[in-house]
Amino acid sequence: PGFAAAYDIASSTAILFVNHVSADEAVWIGVPPSLGDYRRAHGFDQAHYAHDTESVLSALKPSAIYVLAHHKLDQLGAPLQQLVDSDKLLEPLHEARVFKDEFELEVLRRANRITCDAHTELMKGTRVGMNEAEVRGRFVGLTLAQGGMYEAYGSIAARGRNAAILHYTKNNQQLDSDAEMILVDAGTVLDNYASDVTRTWPVGPAFSPECRSIYQIVLDMQKQVIAACKPHQQWEDMHILANRVAAQGLLDLGILKGDIDGIMKNYVVGYFMPHGIGHLMGIDTHDVGGYPKGTKRIDKPGLRNLRSRREMLPNMVFTVEPGLYFVDEILADAKASPEVAQYIDFDKVAAYRQVGGVRIEDNIVITESGNENLTNCPKEVAELEAIRATAYQ
Repeated sequence: PGFAAAYDIASSTAILFVNHVSADEAVWIGVPPSLGDYRRAHGFDQAHYAHDTESVLSALKPSAIYVLAHHKLDQLGAPLQQLVDSDKLLEPLHEARVFKDEFELEVLRRANRITCDAHTELMKGTRVGMNEAEVRGRFVGLTLAQGGMYEAYGSIAARGRNAAILHYTKNNQQLDSDAEMILVDAGTVLDNYASDVTRTWPVGPAFSPECRSIYQIVLDMQKQVIAACKPHQQWEDMHILANRVAAQGLLDLGILKGDIDGIMKNYVVGYFMPHGIGHLMGIDTHDVGGYPKGTKRIDKPGLRNLRSRREMLPNMVFTVEPGLYFVDEILADAKASPEVAQYIDFDKVAAYRQVGGVRIEDNIVITESGNENLTNCPKEVAELEAIRATAYQ
């Protein structure tokens, strides 16, 4: 609080304004870094105290001052406030955040390493009898111990049917069945950049047949989408690809029936994967810039919840997070729609209901020729079962 930044376009000068800490305040919060330390640590050309904002900016003799709407302008003073334009800055700022430079990418790589180390340790230690809260608590402790600043979002530790709740955050139920899985969606913040990783693994030493079947479909969805992510592809096409892979997998299990083209035309998979395939990531977990000005949502099941619709270009960072879920309320809607219900075997659905849900999420950066996967924690069935077997030895 109290910090601000300015960029003088005419001289290409980045200026940091720092909250001044009085001697009385320093007693409680400690002596802050010097202005020079702040400038060097954050890569600015100049650093000044916030109470000098008006004099510093006045000396630049600006013809306009572009600010974000709803920000307080008290430090500018009346003459400078007459130069304020609060309409033009937001869109270019969002666009600048979409594309990461190498410094940002390295921070994101480190955030992923910390997060993946924590996920892997959780896989080794999860046992029947633990509580979801303990799983979440261990993740937080493991990431803080490695330098993470705080959780990137409210972590999800969802056993069994709880995994059918996309943003489940109660995290308070007992892991009481080795036939179930636990879905852990958890990331950390490092140097103000987020990671966002999801893994799903068996509570017992191995997947049940039903859990393994659904898990493998989701893994196939993710692997095929990641292989297809490269410059000049459209993000919504990655969602559609994931849906087609899911459709074939669910057909092979007998959960879906009929022809795959009819299933795709009627967006049947959207009733099993109601969210989008992923989103932009950076300073915010769900980062800005997903819908450039004038871009509209596609009002179809699943697609309407895409957090981004744009062409993939180098240095964009996306999550790739397919999932399949057995959500009673959504499947009831499917059953009530003859166009959709004709493609679903609801008796088969009932046999898989206890699976709850599976999601697998990695973070990728688009490169000149394809993509780099920043996320390296285990996800193959054999890898997970080998790890899980050690938890009960």
